[in-house]
Amino acid sequence: MKKIIGISIFIVLAAAGLYFFSSYLFVTNKAGFYQIKQAAITGKLTVHNKPGMYPKFFGSITTYQISDMNYFSKSSLEGGSGEESDPIRVRFNDGGTADISGSIKFRLSLLEKDQLLLHQDFKSYAKVQSDLVRQVVTEALMQTATLMKAEESYSSRRSEFTTLAEQQIRKGIFETESRERKVVNPEGKEFIERTVQIKLDKDKNPIIRKISPFKRYNIQILQFVIKDIDFDQTIDALIAKKKEAEQQKIVAQANAERAKQDAITAEEQGKARIAQAKADEEVIKIKAVTEAKKEFEVSQLMKQKAQEDASALLIQKEAEAKGAALLVRAGLAPKDRALIDKEKAVGIAQEMAKIKLPQIMIIGGDKNGAQNPFDAIGMEAFLNIMDRLSSDSVKK
Repeated sequence: MKKIIGISIFIVLAAAGLYFFSSYLFVTNKAGFYQIKQAAITGKLTVHNKPGMYPKFFGSITTYQISDMNYFSKSSLEGGSGEESDPIRVRFNDGGTADISGSIKFRLSLLEKDQLLLHQDFKSYAKVQSDLVRQVVTEALMQTATLMKAEESYSSRRSEFTTLAEQQIRKGIFETESRERKVVNPEGKEFIERTVQIKLDKDKNPIIRKISPFKRYNIQILQFVIKDIDFDQTIDALIAKKKEAEQQKIVAQANAERAKQDAITAEEQGKARIAQAKADEEVIKIKAVTEAKKEFEVSQLMKQKAQEDASALLIQKEAEAKGAALLVRAGLAPKDRALIDKEKAVGIAQEMAKIKLPQIMIIGGDKNGAQNPFDAIGMEAFLNIMDRLSSDSVKK
């Protein structure tokens, strides 16, 4: 029984000891990290690149995050927290200063030789963040600021500022040279303007004065962002003044353009009114010409009709005259002759009706034959009737 109790106590003590010393005996590497192990006795360095559990055996372990962010900002909302995340101050070639806020996302190399070299030089991941990443970014931003004026980094060369800074973080610090030129300001005063430019090799590539540690340790830049450039009060006042002047210039240009457009509009409207007036006059003219032409054509038609009527009347009169002449020559026209014969016959009949013949007529005869009845009533009386009718017809 005592033996069993002793064995149980030994097992419990062994388990407790194993649990207590497990952190010295084994280590676990998580995904997204790698570890540098330094052996406890020999001091040999080895790398744990893959996730899992590894033997430690009282050696020291340094853990590095493969991909991470480094912030430089005055705002905690943008990752800024403590001195190690303060904005980076730079000075431009015109003397103006600014605090630059932004961030960089980087990835450490997965090659063992690069990982061991980085560990030998910086000893910890915190030192990599503060003494490597931040210092490289700071130097690149300060060097880039010397290439332009503060005002240029605010407006016309803002994107160029970001590009040049990232290139120097990736490749190294560019060799530069200073140049001078004479410039005349708007007031007519002459002064010397000094500029700093990047030196180029024969292939037009920037000459690297100092190789970037990012290149030495094979660190990749996944993202580089400049979010804000906070200038000093002098530069802010200058920018505000220039901005106001630019706004006034834009307003003046807009007003001038509006006045120009108004003038053009007024001119075009005047042209339109003139054209309308001309068109109205042309319509009146065309209408008057049309009416006159119409009246002229009507008068011509009436004149032609009158001429034709006169000609027709003349022809009629000539025909009547010729007819009358023919009637005169021929005596009477058949129609007139028939009318006269009719009236004559009627007259004769009326006159004969007036003659009272004897109711009993004895007609004798001689040796020559029977006697004519007209002889009995008298030839002279009959002839008198005819002469009267003729004379009456002439009178009529």
